Amino acid sequence: MALNRACSIIFYLTIAAATCLMASQVRAVGRTAPVFVNGGRTRECFRNRLFLSGIFAILFLCAALRFDVGNDYGQYTETMHEACVGGYVVTEPGFNGLVRLIYGMLGGEYYEAVFAVFSFATIYLFLKALYRQSVDFAQSFFLFMTLGLYFQTYNTMRYYLALALTLYAMRYVLERDWLKFIFWILIAALFHKSVLLVIPAYGLALPEWRRWHIVCGLALSGLCYLGRGIVLKAALVLYPSYRNTVYLEDSAVSISSAVRILLLLALYAGLVRYMGSERFREQRAYGELRFYMQLQLLAFVSCTFFSFLPVVTRITYYFSVTQLLMIPLMLGMIEDARIRKRVQAFVFLACIIFFGVFLLQAHQEGVGLLPYKSWLFTAQRYLYK
Repeated sequence: MALNRACSIIFYLTIAAATCLMASQVRAVGRTAPVFVNGGRTRECFRNRLFLSGIFAILFLCAALRFDVGNDYGQYTETMHEACVGGYVVTEPGFNGLVRLIYGMLGGEYYEAVFAVFSFATIYLFLKALYRQSVDFAQSFFLFMTLGLYFQTYNTMRYYLALALTLYAMRYVLERDWLKFIFWILIAALFHKSVLLVIPAYGLALPEWRRWHIVCGLALSGLCYLGRGIVLKAALVLYPSYRNTVYLEDSAVSISSAVRILLLLALYAGLVRYMGSERFREQRAYGELRFYMQLQLLAFVSCTFFSFLPVVTRITYYFSVTQLLMIPLMLGMIEDARIRKRVQAFVFLACIIFFGVFLLQAHQEGVGLLPYKSWLFTAQRYLYK
């Protein structure tokens, strides 16, 4: 077993290294690079598409070919069976309908195809969002891999599809195009209804907060923590499926998430001090960066004051996923090349350490990413009558 884990860690490291190397070759920034010149695609656009296709192929195949990898793989196969035969399930109608459609088209309970479809959509949306919305795709993709977000898509596939759709739709919040934003969030809610939380939360994080807003918000969060029994009962009305489950026992503060958010907020504060408050506010990207920062504050509050809620990490990720866009944006605003390289080195080292710790703990209960197995090399299947 230890040997299998070690081989799987090497396999994951190889995936991360190979795809990050390919991402470093994506030269043009997605939000600004021209796509067509004189009626034809530019050379940069073709080059980008080539490397992006390679990255997508590697990530998709590794995710689609997995077997029994992830803490809820087996549970999902049973849920798919129940959804197909009309049994009782707590999953959303989008998921249930898609399962019935795929099983009906294939003429059997080929759950591998369902995992493949979800992997395809999730990875495609993440890559498209990073390419179109990040000021530096290579840096954002490096964070996507080393913060473990890609590998976590092997778990709770409905949620990570919703998270990918949320990141994709986030640009419409910044553009104040609320109809498109709400449309994509409603699509995501067909697969995981918790995503509906981002509609009021993102609207709340868009305008600039004053100091008294933050103080009042922290005070209210403290009161909610003190009255967590009442808040938890209210939450279970919305999510009755969590009642009397092990999820209610997992109420510890996520130290790693809290520390990562605090480090990011410290970097933001350092950038403001480095540039000066007035000059910082005059930057073109100030509004976007402020939006990301305020979402990080919400992420910190959710993973500390509201840590008693079932599976609070899902709520936190809706806010903290902006780290993928926020960090490259901040690094690009550092004008002094020497300081920028030092800060980049610090971020790189911190991410590598986090990735190493993540892989060493990836075999634990509740994660279940080790060892990696593929249905190509096993005859074992989940069968239900």
